[in-house]
Amino acid sequence: MDAEITLRAALEDFTERNQKYFTSRDVSPEAQEFFRCHDTAHVVFGCNTTIVGEGTVKIWSIFGTTLGFWKHVRGYAEADAFSLFRQYSWAHVAKSIARLVVTIPRAIWRARQMAKPWPWASHDDYLDQPLAAIQSEFNIVPL
Repeated sequence: MDAEITLRAALEDFTERNQKYFTSRDVSPEAQEFFRCHDTAHVVFGCNTTIVGEGTVKIWSIFGTTLGFWKHVRGYAEADAFSLFRQYSWAHVAKSIARLVVTIPRAIWRARQMAKPWPWASHDDYLDQPLAAIQSEFNIVPL
């Protein structure tokens, strides 16, 4: 990825590459806001949309953002985000479990090493900044 790509451009790229996940989002405004912040977390923390990427972004969101655990759980429930996991095959899930066992502790460790938590919902001021500069400012080292 281009070192000077802005968060906004990286989000547009993320959305384009993952269009299949966005087409059926007929949800409440609160759920839309949760997804907006969740998708931004995917980009900021460098997580893809595989099971491993989804599991990793959850860990980053809980330990490395201003959201916290209970708001995270409530946000997923409001957005019915758990239903998205039905899109993955059992083979993909089984194959991912071993990787998650290793990845989760690493993500927790890296989140704890951050300079400050990522502002979950109040990150609009960062949209036109280079993603690399954001990661540097927060000491985010993607897995």
